[in-house]
Amino acid sequence: MKRNYNQGYSNNQNNNNQKPIVKHSGAKTKRYFPTSGPNAGVEQTLTSGWRLAGRELISIRCVTTSKSKLSEKGWLGSIACTLTNTKSGVSAFHWGTMEHKTGKVVIDALSMVVNPKAKNGGYSGTYINN
Repeated sequence: MKRNYNQGYSNNQNNNNQKPIVKHSGAKTKRYFPTSGPNAGVEQTLTSGWRLAGRELISIRCVTTSKSKLSEKGWLGSIACTLTNTKSGVSAFHWGTMEHKTGKVVIDALSMVVNPKAKNGGYSGTYINN
């Protein structure tokens, strides 16, 4: 079996200090129909993401609620977002808005976006609001 030792490293051949390319965040989305609870049988959208903050992993889970209403521009309001530090177990709850077509969630209180359709396979992190 032939091994490719350059896999996962930068393509700069002149650099002797090659470092592995490490992903610092990610996101994905899925649609499902819950079988129990107050939203049983109603289509729900779950966008989940993760982000490295220093040496700690932050898990992000954003889901539509019964209060989520679609606007004329294609955005859903009242998205329940839970951020959990997986090392310490501390959780925080925030409200967000979701673009229905892509599953992208924006949490204005934290200046944060969870975008499963980013070019690098998903992004969770800060955004700059101009």
